[in-house]
Amino acid sequence: MESVVGEPTADRLAERERLLTAQAQRLATAAGAIGVDVDPGLGDARDRSIAALGPLAAAVSEERDDAHLWLLFAAMSGGFPGVGDMEAAIRMRDRMSRDEFFDWFIAASALPATWGGTAFSELSVVADRVLVDVNSCARSDRHTGIQRVERETLPLWSRDHGVELVAWTVRSGIYRELREAETERVLEWAGGGGGSSHLDERADEGLKLVVPWRTTLVLPEVADSRQSSRLEALARYSGTRVAMIGYDVIPLTSPELLPRETGRDFLDYLGVVRGASAIAGISRSATEEFAGYVDALGAEDGPELVTCELPAALPAAAPTEEAARTEAAVVLCVGSHEPRKNHGAVLHAAERLWREGADFELWFFGGHGWGTDFDELVDRAKKRGRRVRVERAVSDRILWEALRDARFTVFPSLHEGYGLPVAESLAFGTPVITTDYGSTREIAERGGCLLVDPRSDDELHDAMRRLLLDDEELGRLSAEASRIEVRTWEQYADELWRALVPDVA
Repeated sequence: MESVVGEPTADRLAERERLLTAQAQRLATAAGAIGVDVDPGLGDARDRSIAALGPLAAAVSEERDDAHLWLLFAAMSGGFPGVGDMEAAIRMRDRMSRDEFFDWFIAASALPATWGGTAFSELSVVADRVLVDVNSCARSDRHTGIQRVERETLPLWSRDHGVELVAWTVRSGIYRELREAETERVLEWAGGGGGSSHLDERADEGLKLVVPWRTTLVLPEVADSRQSSRLEALARYSGTRVAMIGYDVIPLTSPELLPRETGRDFLDYLGVVRGASAIAGISRSATEEFAGYVDALGAEDGPELVTCELPAALPAAAPTEEAARTEAAVVLCVGSHEPRKNHGAVLHAAERLWREGADFELWFFGGHGWGTDFDELVDRAKKRGRRVRVERAVSDRILWEALRDARFTVFPSLHEGYGLPVAESLAFGTPVITTDYGSTREIAERGGCLLVDPRSDDELHDAMRRLLLDDEELGRLSAEASRIEVRTWEQYADELWRALVPDVA
């Protein structure tokens, strides 16, 4: 409420002062990174902000350094600029006088500040450490493939290389430092239970924004559409080297297997791929898929592609004592419940086997999926008296016990970047039925697997029947699996670091 029409209240004046104080700090920090001298001044926040902005804008206008312009944009708006923001700013910088550009830039940076900026936060510029984007892993207890890679790898990187972990602000406008609980969720994972960070915009207050500056940024996650344009601009203009783990290009090559919105997000994400310096595929198949996309672009300076195959070493939480086993054989299927995992085919094959008199339990361990009749199919099976167990939030220890004690596992996925459940099952000496192409075939080449066409109900049924009834064949595959040399997460973390951060000790 205003005491006089047109006059701001004390609260609004205080808010404006907070905004200008934060902006002045961000601009002064950017000036220090660029090497521009600014007069700290003794006036109010507005005077200090202008005192920093003037020399910065002049330097950017005169030096024609895109990285300086990118940093100025981030500091002024409290958010990373997108590709369109940078393209427009470069054009205006190159054709305007210094004073004209100064006036244009003040107005132009207001829009990104409105829809993506974090106006009340101060900023730190990081040039002496590698930054790692752990947004999803830090904010959620979800523990599927990507998060498992992060939670095994990043504690080792933190110990050995002193990396700085960052997440996105609520509006996905810019990086910020992590909260204590988020750091623990990444570096000291203890099996979940802590919930997820459901944040409103006020949650960013008090946290410093983090800007990578002429260093390396590693992306071990797949960015969403709100982040992709900013990351693409960062890769193209900021002077920071962007490197990423390449999981798959399934949304591009097999879009029918994923939700429509995932495909849209991925198309935006491909802009980041285009601007990256290095991509470490998690399998030979994944690397080949990314190489096909890069080749299709015809870019001469595309990312360096290398394969760093995921390990499947038994973690510290692996069981060391025998657990009580069920009387019947257990067939285990690990993976989220979605069409790509092909669980409907597994249930169909199992029903045929139960009708033939086979005695076994079918267990599904994995998170919720999308667009599938999985739950309905399970309910039907249970109503017929079939022994089907579904677990959607299991601890690592329960998963390891199930992998160890199962008679065999089934993973007939239609498309995988790697197929970690296959490798982990083999690490326990447990045979696997899996897909006869792509990354799962790569894993199966070491032994311990029966390969099937995942779209053939008869092949899947026959393979399951074979391993349920033929103890000699099961023993042969178990022996093959037990002889496989299993790489450790330490080895993977070291290989990945050398691939993505080659110039940093």
